[in-house]
Amino acid sequence: MLRPLINGPAQARAPAAGLIVMKNNLVIAQTALGDAAIDQRAFTTRTALRAASVSKLVVALTTEKLHHDGVIDLDKGVRTLLPFFPSDTPAGSAGPSLRALLSHTGGMKDPEVYWIAHPGEIESLLTREAFRGNTDFEYCNLAYGVVATALEAATERRFDWLARDFVLKPMGLDAGFNWSGVSADKKQNGATLYREAVRTYVPGKNGTLFSPQGGLRANLMDLATIAARLKYAPELTRQVWRLNVTEANGVHDERYFTRFGTGVQIHPADESLWPGYELWGHPGDAYGLYSGAWYVPELEISFAYAVTGTPETPPARSARHPALNTFTEILMDAVIAAYEASPASR
Repeated sequence: MLRPLINGPAQARAPAAGLIVMKNNLVIAQTALGDAAIDQRAFTTRTALRAASVSKLVVALTTEKLHHDGVIDLDKGVRTLLPFFPSDTPAGSAGPSLRALLSHTGGMKDPEVYWIAHPGEIESLLTREAFRGNTDFEYCNLAYGVVATALEAATERRFDWLARDFVLKPMGLDAGFNWSGVSADKKQNGATLYREAVRTYVPGKNGTLFSPQGGLRANLMDLATIAARLKYAPELTRQVWRLNVTEANGVHDERYFTRFGTGVQIHPADESLWPGYELWGHPGDAYGLYSGAWYVPELEISFAYAVTGTPETPPARSARHPALNTFTEILMDAVIAAYEASPASR
């Protein structure tokens, strides 16, 4: 079912695409087609790629672990950890909570540039341009840079190491932010280029350095494993924001977003990418890649998909669901068909 993505018309094909479906940490279906790079290495479900915004699930899981361990409090204002955070924002003098930042209800919005290179500091990005007039929902990448910086301030450790030690390594995953902590073999066989992590960085100054909003390097099996972890994270999957009937309580991007937990997008069963089943997880969209990693609580399965190197012209949205496009609709259909054909569906 993925061949149209690789062999289709010029404006509807890509170099590589794949999907994987897992249950109880076992692969029940997988397929991948195309080339991972210009040297024509085959793309597989174990080819590392830049996961784009699926990365945000790892930020949320790292925060949840530190909350569970009593290191941070998801519901306290961020100024307790980052005194430089402006006090005159819609969230009040204490600043938004980490939960609000992760659920995009912290009164922030993305400025034109939402990251800064070393040795810059995130404080310089927190200008008036980074804040909206209220705390209604608005998807914000910079908010995840703030969360990463706050976690560093609380622990005095770099964010990429926190994610590695508290989430990725305990799950047995060879993955990391901006390739930090990823094995040499996996870097060599990745679908994208990499660079060395900054060695002289002081934690708590600039969490954007590690691209918490989108810089995770992981393969499809890793992403499905991460999504499956949401089964054990009720702190994250509980609904924080829901689009109201007048569609006036947030920037929902034509109903691309209708419900959000703490770092987790929620698709309810009656308006889901998989009709009839609630989904927890996150999509990704960056630099020609479209990806997604989702957990299906009713079926107790997780799945991940990705298509890379898509044409520069953005694909049209799917008529079936606002959060799908003409590429990811094919991937989603293939996931459903693969699950229904597997013994696990019986």
